[in-house]
Amino acid sequence: MLFLQPILLWLAAYCGFVADSPLDRRAAPTVTLDTATVTGVASCSVNEWLGIPFALPPETGNFRFQPPQPIPSYNTSFSATTYGPSCPQQNATLSIPPGLHAETLDYLTPTVSNITVSEDCLTVNVVAPADATPESNLPVAIWIFGRGLESGSTRASPFDGSVVVNNLIALSVPVVYVRINYRLTAFGFLASEEVKQTGVGNLGLQDQQQAMRWVQKYINAFGGDPCNVTTVHVT
Repeated sequence: MLFLQPILLWLAAYCGFVADSPLDRRAAPTVTLDTATVTGVASCSVNEWLGIPFALPPETGNFRFQPPQPIPSYNTSFSATTYGPSCPQQNATLSIPPGLHAETLDYLTPTVSNITVSEDCLTVNVVAPADATPESNLPVAIWIFGRGLESGSTRASPFDGSVVVNNLIALSVPVVYVRINYRLTAFGFLASEEVKQTGVGNLGLQDQQQAMRWVQKYINAFGGDPCNVTTVHVT
């Protein structure tokens, strides 16, 4: 794995270069969710939709410290071209293996620092092969990172799903990749007798479950098969 990591990081940087260059002349990809058109980003051989809300904003009014409320329907078109903010959390550090080249360290270091934090953070990122259609019925991989940090990361990131999908395309096993952002620390995992009595514990897990329900409802629009979903939870 240590041998493969520099290669994967190089591929991520290469795909970012190609997506931003005249070599990639594909139109911005779109999907239809309910009655809304959602515009994503064309990147190498994949399409990306970033920062799609899967629940109503949880930071205001009666929604704060409550289970996630599903979005009734998408009825206004929007762009999903940038990562949503990361959920508030304790300071986290990225475990970087020793012996990496200086260029790789320079590439990784900004990933942890350039992060926007907000309570309005219940979003998913979806990456699919560029040729995927609702008829493709591709396997779906849901990535749940234990610290939630990755959702606020930049495109040049070791958590960039385009790396995963591009590599699986090369292996002739394409998938649709979904990354979940959810509430953490005190916002997502309150612990007290009062919390237990009111039934608002484990909100972070409830966020994850709501995101999975979102996948069941909408992933077909991106080319994924809602009956063939695998979840990977990394702590």
